[in-house]
Amino acid sequence: MSTQKTSTTPISITPTLSQQLPNHYEITIDGVALSLTQVVYPDHLELLHRWMHLPHVIPQWQLNKTPVELAVYFEKMLSDDHQRLYLVGINSEWVGYTEIYEGHRDRLGRYYSSEPMDLGWHLLIAEKSAYAQGYLRLVIRALSYFLFDQPGVTRIVGEPDASVKPYEVVAKSLCYEPQRLIPMPEKTAMLYFCDREAFLKAYPKP
Repeated sequence: MSTQKTSTTPISITPTLSQQLPNHYEITIDGVALSLTQVVYPDHLELLHRWMHLPHVIPQWQLNKTPVELAVYFEKMLSDDHQRLYLVGINSEWVGYTEIYEGHRDRLGRYYSSEPMDLGWHLLIAEKSAYAQGYLRLVIRALSYFLFDQPGVTRIVGEPDASVKPYEVVAKSLCYEPQRLIPMPEKTAMLYFCDREAFLKAYPKP
């Protein structure tokens, strides 16, 4: 009896848009050093657990879970290849957390005419040293530069809770243009678009 060898061709898996994002990013804006550092599990879980239990964080994020429940949540988040999770740093101190996601592959893609290169973000400023201290605009600018640095990315999308009025003022000043209200299961959101050309014209990269 003879056996016939079969050749197998290795499967080539192309990294997703999110997977191609750098693990670390630094930029200085108006004398403030800002950075993004990829969340490492389980190293950063204790820090994230503390942040999610802060009184000003709970109402918006609703992740005031036990350590085990939060570990399960972040394991799922980190295994989802349509997004990347980062810690936000200001002047070498971690002060918050952001989720960068692909709009086309996110649930948000069900609510608007999405494009494959759309990127969006969710942002938490947690530490009191940075919360309500005027850093929000700088962090959003840093996130915008980071995303627009990625080849082919020409639009940033967002869907914050429409009831959060302070964001409305900041977003408009940074070229995040409101599109329309969208009903989502947990909130009524305002859909925002930020155009690369308009943003960089208003805020040339330092």
